[in-house]
Amino acid sequence: MRVTKRTMVPLRQSVTLARKRPDRTWAVYFPCGGGGSSSEKVARRFFRLKAEAEAFCAVKKAEVASLGALANGLDDDVKREALLCVEKLKPFGVSLVVAVDWFVKAQPASGLKVSIADALKVLQHRITADGYSKRHSRNVGQIVSSFGRGRMDEPVSAITTHQAQSWLDSYRTRANQPLSVVAFNTYRRYLSVFCNYCVKSGWMASNPLVGVRPRKLVAAVPRLLSPADLRVILGACPDELKSVIAIQALCGLRVAESARLKRSDVMLSDGGNYIRVSAEAAKTSRRRLTPMPEGLAEYLKGARKDDGFVYAAGKGSVDALQKATVAFRSSLAGVAWHRNAMRASALSYRLALTKDAAATAFEMGNSAGVLMRDYRELTTPAVAKDWFSVTLA
Repeated sequence: MRVTKRTMVPLRQSVTLARKRPDRTWAVYFPCGGGGSSSEKVARRFFRLKAEAEAFCAVKKAEVASLGALANGLDDDVKREALLCVEKLKPFGVSLVVAVDWFVKAQPASGLKVSIADALKVLQHRITADGYSKRHSRNVGQIVSSFGRGRMDEPVSAITTHQAQSWLDSYRTRANQPLSVVAFNTYRRYLSVFCNYCVKSGWMASNPLVGVRPRKLVAAVPRLLSPADLRVILGACPDELKSVIAIQALCGLRVAESARLKRSDVMLSDGGNYIRVSAEAAKTSRRRLTPMPEGLAEYLKGARKDDGFVYAAGKGSVDALQKATVAFRSSLAGVAWHRNAMRASALSYRLALTKDAAATAFEMGNSAGVLMRDYRELTTPAVAKDWFSVTLA
């Protein structure tokens, strides 16, 4: 048999080379992988002694024989599939082994294939058990169900970053409008809550929403209502809404906080008048006392009837108060009263009087950073005094 570089036999090097490099007296050429037999790569190793070279050849011949036996035992379809995968991976410079390892790592740790529908049921039960609001559970359910529409039976481990990004980019509201920046970030956050829970439960290897960047929000400070606007609003306000609207305007409570406010939380005394926001009512789950202007305190003394909710018609329902407020706002002509303008006005005017961001934020249940970033609008102490001196008939 003709000796070639692929026959794996010891080849003696020239005397000159051996004299200069005794450790390279013998060379062995051997195949080291590649495409087919015509393009197989060849490696070379040097040895000082022939016995060492022969031992190495024996090992390599055994490896090739073993590999050949394994290859012969493979189904032809498997061989073709492996070759096809290798060709597809070539542009990326990635081997088939690396690709398979990546895929295996991407599978859920538990090996369970839990559907989107089942995972959502478990998460909503967990949200309720952990004491979060029904509203929070409902929001998670609505957004995840919308994302999974038509494929709720698919495993959560099949959710990809591309799917989440495409859905958020293409989602249309009931008015056939794309998501606003705020809505996009909100939907992304709720989907991320769902995926994070699946990761912690071992149903997903990682959260695909990490790869979806939130959109940059250029914060538009809500327009301040003027003292004249507030007088018009309170003058036209229905009696059942007047107390709760006035508390939002003059004490800066959020809509949800004022919906859950009870009359027992209105603290009127010679030592001072305050609104007590309980941990259950507060967005941050932290109690606080918010000072109340004298005019509002006088009105609430006369309006106090029982120990129920301040907005009795809603019975603590945030949605009920929200709908009633929107209906009233829509019917009110001549006042540009935007969403969240009551709270923004109360915080800005209070800050103009105290000139202390930390103290004002503490009273209003915010951080100083959020106050300055999202609510603060420029105004003067004189206008602020006029705002808090508004009386209710």
